[in-house]
Amino acid sequence: MPLFHDENGYGFLLQKRNSKLLAHPGQIAFPGGVKDPEDKDLLSTALREWTEEMGVPSDDLEVIGNYKGIYTHTGFHITPFLSLYNGNFEFSYNREEVEKIIRLDLNRLNEVPFYGLRMKRNPEGPPLDIYYFDLQEGLLWGATARILVSFLREHSNFEREPLLRNPNLSVPPFLDPKK
Repeated sequence: MPLFHDENGYGFLLQKRNSKLLAHPGQIAFPGGVKDPEDKDLLSTALREWTEEMGVPSDDLEVIGNYKGIYTHTGFHITPFLSLYNGNFEFSYNREEVEKIIRLDLNRLNEVPFYGLRMKRNPEGPPLDIYYFDLQEGLLWGATARILVSFLREHSNFEREPLLRNPNLSVPPFLDPKK
């Protein structure tokens, strides 16, 4: 969860994943990935993935600590690490994995359309809340949106409630706001 501060206030650095990737193609997400056997711990994984994907050294990050982990509805566990980015915003990102870098000023999340779905993954399971931010760069949804909403509700004055919609797609992301 790389946080930055500039003349507009605070924001998060996100990436739009390459649309040719097998896992989560074209999705907007935090930098990160799967722990390799040679990674000492999950923080080492996060810093390695930062460098590999963003193309800048992890020395540009001041790690603040880990934020609460979440389980995704697809069986993954995500352990976010909050950090402050102190670099110059000149990324040599890995184009095989990353389509673009997104500087998301937090004030934008109070302005862009914000939607929610309440669904069940299976009939016996609990209802799931899925959040969507309709950004100019694309749809920010799923685990990344859930982490952001949780973090902002705990640590800022983000009190927006999503406009509840019904799914209009039968496959992820389950919602096309334009329809």
